[in-house]
Amino acid sequence: MTAPITLASDEAALRLVVEGTVSETGVDFFRALVKNLAAAMGTSGAWVTEYLPEKRRLRPFAFWLEGEFVPFYEHPIDGTPCEAVVTGKKLVHYPDRILEIYPNNGNLKAMRAVSYLGVPLFDADQAVLGHLAVLDTKPLPAQPRLMSLFEIFAARAAAEHRRLKVEQQSRAREEQLAALLEGAMDAIIVLDAASAIIRVNPAAERLFGCTAEDLVGEQLRDFLPAVGAAQFDAFVKELDAQEGRRQLWIPQSFPVQRWDKTAFPAEATLSRFENRGQVFHTLILRNVDERLAAERRIELLTAEAEYLRESARNVAGMGEMLGASPAMKELFESLQRVAATDATVLVTGETGTGKELIAHSLHAASSRHQKALVRVNCAAIPGTLMESEFFGHERGAFTGATARREGRFALADGGTIFLDEVGELPLDLQAKLLRVLQEGEFEPLGGTRTRKVDVRVVAATNRDLGNMVREGKFREDLFYRLNVFPLRVPPLRERAGDVPLLARAFIERLARRMGRRLEPLRPHDLQRLQEYHWPGNVRELQNVIERAIILSPGTRLDVDRAMPGAASPRPPAEPAPADDARILSIRELEALERSNIERALAACGGKIAGQNGAAQRLGLAPSTLSSRIKALGVQRPQAAAA
Repeated sequence: MTAPITLASDEAALRLVVEGTVSETGVDFFRALVKNLAAAMGTSGAWVTEYLPEKRRLRPFAFWLEGEFVPFYEHPIDGTPCEAVVTGKKLVHYPDRILEIYPNNGNLKAMRAVSYLGVPLFDADQAVLGHLAVLDTKPLPAQPRLMSLFEIFAARAAAEHRRLKVEQQSRAREEQLAALLEGAMDAIIVLDAASAIIRVNPAAERLFGCTAEDLVGEQLRDFLPAVGAAQFDAFVKELDAQEGRRQLWIPQSFPVQRWDKTAFPAEATLSRFENRGQVFHTLILRNVDERLAAERRIELLTAEAEYLRESARNVAGMGEMLGASPAMKELFESLQRVAATDATVLVTGETGTGKELIAHSLHAASSRHQKALVRVNCAAIPGTLMESEFFGHERGAFTGATARREGRFALADGGTIFLDEVGELPLDLQAKLLRVLQEGEFEPLGGTRTRKVDVRVVAATNRDLGNMVREGKFREDLFYRLNVFPLRVPPLRERAGDVPLLARAFIERLARRMGRRLEPLRPHDLQRLQEYHWPGNVRELQNVIERAIILSPGTRLDVDRAMPGAASPRPPAEPAPADDARILSIRELEALERSNIERALAACGGKIAGQNGAAQRLGLAPSTLSSRIKALGVQRPQAAAA
């Protein structure tokens, strides 16, 4: 056992207290502290705990005993020396013979304890947070130096304990505040001193018709018409000028603009607060036209519910597969029948039809779903490595085999193995695969011991295996063993009615991933998609939708431009230079830009954002166009301003 530090090395002991914990916080701090405490006092154990008064139990942050940390040692205080520390709120010291005082305490016996020293750790209001204690297998006399050293460690432990409690309380308050903001029905907007938006709640997103990412960082004045911006500046000035006043009521005539620049009357409360020397404002908004807003929400929810009901009636499917055509409904019914069995399934179909999704659905709906689904792409594995990939190998089985390796069939034991592109298997491996299917056993490459496995096989191919059998390229017995339950995935051209359903699903998924807001497909787009023959099937449709989203700067998809064979957009021809190749001044450039924006606004009836708005025609973001309109002093048409 480590001897206690002598008086000559008190400085080293203090360094253990400070340097041993200075870079740590929380549990790491306490682990360093108790380890250094045991070393400084030469005791066999030291621990620091938190007190759970409702349970009358102590839960250690860290417990160092006999040269290692004890992972879990929560225990009741009743019948222990810790009880006197916690309930008596005082330092307790048993210099020796502690087992005579607590003869029924099994933990003390197990630790061969002879002496004990413990002290409570207090909160600022003198509530017991926990305690710090040491014990030893030899007597621990009350030496003043050791007691002073122990109190120094206790002070450090109490300070960190209090810091953790404050941190937990702060986190709890932040969570409560977040819950209040999330649950509030009114829009709540937090502004910095320059009136830039730094935080909004979900109600604000709904009110402005955009996401929090769209709002945060923007100036509030960009969402106010000119009269509203002037009113807001006056309200802020009035509130800041009045000492002691923190809130200001704004009547319902306060005008506000949504993200699409449509306006609505609002009532609001403006408040002011300071944090760390900085001034912030909170604006709480409510659309006073509640009845119409409620009706619109009811209509939206009704339409959404009807759409979901219609989808539930018309869309049969499994997993991520979608389809309402007769061919797909028949496929789903066959899937549901065979999924509950262990029958080998052969999935056939053209490239891009979703054969791998069939395997995933079969596995997910089977009794093996809690085990692994292992996929093997037979076309992607070199022939020289295929046997090792399937069945594994022993160390030294071939050049480069420096370690033993499990094969895919061993990894799939108890689950499902999906043999994609099974028609690409060489003939010599087909015989070994047949043995696994028939006998459920194999030998790893270079091994002598037979392995038994319980694996369900799902195979897939886009080739005609029957024709390959006639040509001698595929074993007939393996073909019949794989073809126990054949499933044909129809190509997309045979289920054109599913194209709109799949297209909408891809748009929703990709738009969410890209953070885009997109309009539904137009009838012309749907007709164009359904008339195409889709040689690449569902995968090609997904690629077309993704390409359309990338090529469309606005909210409406340009499907024609994204379709296969569509001409690449030509760059606009540059105007021929004038004879004198005159360079325009900045004022002339601004005049040219002003004239161009005015023409765009006139053509759109003054509409900035949305479909067929000036921003879309100019290829600009609505907020950017609004900023340029203000900077250039462009006058919007009277009809729009009204």
